[in-house]
Amino acid sequence: MTVDDYMKKSVQTIYFLWITLFLLLPVLVFLLVRGRLDTANYENRELALFPSVKAADIGQFPKGFDDWFSDHLPYRNQLLTLNGLFDYRVLKSSGNDSVLVGKDGWLFYKGSQVNGEDPVADYEGTNLFTEDELRTIADNMLDARRTLQQELPFYSDFVIYIAPNKERVYSEYMPDSYGEPSPGRMQQVIDYLRSHTDLKVVTPLDDLIAYKVQNPDTPIFFKYDTHWNELGAYIGAKSLNEALGKTQPDPSDITLVDGGQGTFDLARLIHLGKILYKDHAYVPFDYTPYHIEAEGNDSHTEYRFYNSVGDGDHSKLMIIGDSFSSFLSPYVACQYNNAYTCFYYNYNRDMLAQETPNVVVYETVERYLGNMLDFSLETGIGGSSKAGL
Repeated sequence: MTVDDYMKKSVQTIYFLWITLFLLLPVLVFLLVRGRLDTANYENRELALFPSVKAADIGQFPKGFDDWFSDHLPYRNQLLTLNGLFDYRVLKSSGNDSVLVGKDGWLFYKGSQVNGEDPVADYEGTNLFTEDELRTIADNMLDARRTLQQELPFYSDFVIYIAPNKERVYSEYMPDSYGEPSPGRMQQVIDYLRSHTDLKVVTPLDDLIAYKVQNPDTPIFFKYDTHWNELGAYIGAKSLNEALGKTQPDPSDITLVDGGQGTFDLARLIHLGKILYKDHAYVPFDYTPYHIEAEGNDSHTEYRFYNSVGDGDHSKLMIIGDSFSSFLSPYVACQYNNAYTCFYYNYNRDMLAQETPNVVVYETVERYLGNMLDFSLETGIGGSSKAGL
């Protein structure tokens, strides 16, 4: 072997060792430091499990392994955060099909997480209900009231409450390409129920927009989340309480404390939950003379409220709703000695018999209006257990 051959082989060996070290070192370092790295799952799905290696499953193994490796890649969260930050800051876009980046960095929910919801179609008015579907919704809600009247010994009221999607209230932050919001099927349902039934239908949309116009520097929805904030929920509760014949102080007459930060679902979906965490988080205080205690289950799908003194309304309130009711219910329950809230995805017939409420509120955010096609007080909503965003 000549000197040149020896040198060439040595260079190749060193090059091979450097490449091997380059590939293995990050993995080895990850094994040492992963206990101090953020490896939590921030996505609204289960991460892939390691595939079975049984002979019967061997044909599915390559794809299963690829899915597992992608979901458990070393430094995955850190890489996703860097990519999400580049998309958000530089491209003004989102790598997640469920998240839309609007003006001034506002995030909006595009749907597709559960139950086929489509807030963009709600906004553009491209998913209107047919006449038959509207009739089905009306029949389901009338059947619900009929059940309450027949089976609750002290039934007094039933209200259908529809909260607007965030982009309907803050349409000025939607990209220009989406134009102005259409009345959409939210207004369709409200108009149909009001003109074809005597059901009590409430929406806080006008009250929310009126407050926003009068207080442009005080947000009532989170910038990086799909939900209203506590102040928005308070305004929404005031609308509902008035429909139930109760009064509640105006937001200008109560104390608001701005927490200044929070944990936001849309930010998490684009892997920026630890970066986009600063936002106005107004919390109302001094809005009720009653002392209310609250407790909830571990999955945050059921809440109970008690007036320990017992000097509030003796009627029992029950709210069957979605995640918007989690924000809403404390500011409605503060009028009652006893109140109970559950998600309609987790509702079952036994709850109604157990709680025996006097006042029942069916709450839904605009994007879940389609659930009204399937809802029944006898069966809930199609046996679904998904709570959505």
